[in-house]
Amino acid sequence: MHLRPRLLFFLVLLCSGLSAQRDTLPRFPQDFVGDWAGTLEVMTPAGVAQAVPMELLIQPLTDTSYTYVIIYGEDREAGKRDYFIYRGPDGPHHWVCDEQNQILLDGYYLGGSYQSAFTVMGNYLTSSLEHRGDHLLYTIQMWPERAVRTSGGDSTAAEPVPAVNSFNIRVFQRARLTRKTK
Repeated sequence: MHLRPRLLFFLVLLCSGLSAQRDTLPRFPQDFVGDWAGTLEVMTPAGVAQAVPMELLIQPLTDTSYTYVIIYGEDREAGKRDYFIYRGPDGPHHWVCDEQNQILLDGYYLGGSYQSAFTVMGNYLTSSLEHRGDHLLYTIQMWPERAVRTSGGDSTAAEPVPAVNSFNIRVFQRARLTRKTK
């Protein structure tokens, strides 16, 4: 099979990045432990639809399990999401978020960012928690499972072109969280 030069370059870049882990990356979740706060902005195609206070509280329970509490809004009880994270079976980069309601979300720590991807109620979601020195960057993207466009897909060409689906990102949430002072 012949690969297009751009696709080959991307694959080489991806593979070299996988083998070149830097020692300077924060450890997850150890270096994320603490009480963090900021403002979560919810963005839609029309702009910022909502801005609410947000807190993220990460505390160790054991060497391989942590509390992972998210609080949205002014009402700390109504806005509280009480989760646990624990090490998954795929190695030290794999963590499972237990929502304590039969929902388990697998997440992976790659390149300084804890990421997970899942579907719910006809939507794809990706979430990311990235350590950026003195703050954390928390993001969530959401889009419908149905593609808005499929392009490519020509398997008869001299160099086959894979089919590619495009999606309509409908919601993007972002919070810059700084460590709370005691």
